[in-house]
Amino acid sequence: MLRVKWLSLFLFAGVALAWKPGVDPELAQRIVDGAYSRLPKVQVFWEQGVDTLSLERGSPEACLPPKGSQPRKVRVGGQGEVIFLLAERARNEFRVISGEEALSAAEKFLPPGHLRIYLEVAGLPALEAREAYTLGAKVGGGYRRAYRVTYLDDWRKGERGWEGTLVFYLDLSDGAVDPQGTLSLIFLTESPQDCLYRLTVNLGAFE
Repeated sequence: MLRVKWLSLFLFAGVALAWKPGVDPELAQRIVDGAYSRLPKVQVFWEQGVDTLSLERGSPEACLPPKGSQPRKVRVGGQGEVIFLLAERARNEFRVISGEEALSAAEKFLPPGHLRIYLEVAGLPALEAREAYTLGAKVGGGYRRAYRVTYLDDWRKGERGWEGTLVFYLDLSDGAVDPQGTLSLIFLTESPQDCLYRLTVNLGAFE
């Protein structure tokens, strides 16, 4: 029995990563099992600090470094991340849920083919200025804007101004991006300068 368990761990550890626009029941169960520490955790998001920014449009002299606020960290996840968070919440509440239950709940919150992008920013002159952030993705030679934005409850006034996390929702359900490739996120800040910034996300780094 122990041998079978370790063999299962080895096989799951070797699964190639790629964003799954639509999570199937088998993957959902693996994510739930990882949340309960029955199996190794599935990587369900990509996260990276923002040390340098690339320009999609604008002059380096006017746009770099950004005038005003700028991102500090970006995190990207899909339906798999929602499933993990639901399972983690259930475990914290001493409840047990199945992969199918978590998948059904996740589909109502984040449809297949949609991504959720967390953008942590700092240096906003006023809390209301966070509404000026406009984020989307470069898809098929054009730009696609996020259809929804919300805010985490981590906002506070720091030494350089207001800082906190914006959460954007992006619809990529038409299959226009490669789930194993990269995705260019583009965004505008609160600055009146014509500066369009770009961040590159590795979709092959999570499921």
